[in-house]
Amino acid sequence: MRTPTSARLIRSMSCSAAILAALLGASGCATLRATLGAYETGPHGIARPQQQLRDALARADFPVALGWHEDDDLLRELGVGVSSYYAAQFARSAAVLDSAALLADDRITNSVSGNALSLITNDLARPYQPRRTERLFIPYYGMLAYARLEQWEDAAVEARRLSALLAQYAADRTDAERATHATLHYLAGAVFERAGERGEAQIAYRLARTLLPQQVDSARGNGAKGEGDVLVVVERGFVAHRATASINVFLGDSDRDSLMSEGVPRHPHRGHDRDGDDDDDSGYWLSVAFPSVRRAERAAGEPMLLVDGVNVVNARVASLLDDATVADAGRERTALLARAVARAAAKYVVTKAVKDKKGEVAGSIANIGASLLERADIRSWHLLPQEITLLRAHAPAGQRQLQLAIGSEASRIEIGPVNVRAGMVTIAAVRLWRDPATR
Repeated sequence: MRTPTSARLIRSMSCSAAILAALLGASGCATLRATLGAYETGPHGIARPQQQLRDALARADFPVALGWHEDDDLLRELGVGVSSYYAAQFARSAAVLDSAALLADDRITNSVSGNALSLITNDLARPYQPRRTERLFIPYYGMLAYARLEQWEDAAVEARRLSALLAQYAADRTDAERATHATLHYLAGAVFERAGERGEAQIAYRLARTLLPQQVDSARGNGAKGEGDVLVVVERGFVAHRATASINVFLGDSDRDSLMSEGVPRHPHRGHDRDGDDDDDSGYWLSVAFPSVRRAERAAGEPMLLVDGVNVVNARVASLLDDATVADAGRERTALLARAVARAAAKYVVTKAVKDKKGEVAGSIANIGASLLERADIRSWHLLPQEITLLRAHAPAGQRQLQLAIGSEASRIEIGPVNVRAGMVTIAAVRLWRDPATR
């Protein structure tokens, strides 16, 4: 028999279901589209729309990339911001990313309606919030966009934003994030140096060296008279993406009691009713979906910088963003589990209420519908590079031709001409979407 406590709980959840149904009518269309879209997957479980956007950028089809639709405002701004940058629309990129930074800050406060709707659907109902590594790359791209425009004061502002975020994350930084954070500190230092902010540059270089002492040589001497420095930002591949993983179990009586009393199902099995109780004779299918991080294969060969055909690299700082992305996933695991358990309990109570009121068939349909709605939130700023390498070299002042050699000097990639100024650092950037050996 149903206890009075469970009866009151079901009545309460039935009222909540009615309220959530109203919410679904107001904001559930985007959630439903995202849920259905999550079933479309490409290679290695990546969402097919994400793969299509990556492919558009890799083949330099910027009209398609810039016109890409996202239901979430912040994801749309991040996509437009980075697509504008690679389309050489640097002023637009900086402006859009500045707006994205403000929106990301606003979303630190969770949406109450989104959290409520996610209890009967999935985490795709919640507003997208950038993870730590993704937040770092909002000022990163803004900084590079202003650098390409030669607006160094504005670039220094973005460098300060980046440095502030890095300082904020320093307290609980993991070893997996050290290389990425060191690389970003070093790049911010180069921007400060170019902007004439020598003190801030020295601080950024010192922080980078503290994190990666074997790679960073921040005390490197100046070049000879009449020389300047060239710093090339080499981005390769795509960052690790999120794919849906799921667990499906059949709960018997004792398991359902455990789900409701403790919030965690134990020992899932196909069971029978106890003491002739036919209240739950059909059991309950429980589906729990969660995101898993999947890495792409790394490109082969180390990039070498050639200035006028000569390899003269004095410093190299490299990082793999995949490591930082995995660290982000580890930090959110507990919260994901808590929401999954709460969602499973809520869906069970709503399904049980439908069964009691409408009968066994309706309850089974509600159970199936709840399972189909269970999809992992695999949204991310998936356009970020997989790895970043900073290559720095002395070069004579004047017009210089830059190239990259991957693996061997036989495979060369043109970066283009730059104007090197004596006693100053010149910053250039290149994105290698695919491994040159396989293009």
